[in-house]
Amino acid sequence: MNMQVRHEASGLFVVSLKRGDDLRAKVEEFTERENIFGASVSAIGAVENPELGFYKLEQKDYIRQVFEGSWELVSLLGNISLKDGKPFLHAHVSISGNDFNVVGGHFFDARVAVVVEMFIKRTGTLRRVPCEDIGVHCWDLNVDKFSF
Repeated sequence: MNMQVRHEASGLFVVSLKRGDDLRAKVEEFTERENIFGASVSAIGAVENPELGFYKLEQKDYIRQVFEGSWELVSLLGNISLKDGKPFLHAHVSISGNDFNVVGGHFFDARVAVVVEMFIKRTGTLRRVPCEDIGVHCWDLNVDKFSF
């Protein structure tokens, strides 16, 4: 079964991702197709083999770790913005295993294990530009917030 989407009159997209979906790819493909270049994102569900990170400012790089197996997606909070001309999902997550302990960090990717239920709320365009002093792409809010 493919990803399901319902568009509310308020500008909210209600999204259901299905088992086996690549979470990042599906969200970024959908937002590109719908010309969503700025949005807030929240989700819950279950994921497999999530890759998370922790940013080390001194090295200007992430410590990355894949958490093998199936995990409850306790919370995913983030945003969609334009990075290098394409929609980019920037999110942080909390996940829990069958021991009920929670870990979290910067979200890189995961496959949907059961289902992921997501809300995507469109905003004005958000653009990311390189921020040399910290080593990541940050929002540049000096653009027309209503341009798409």
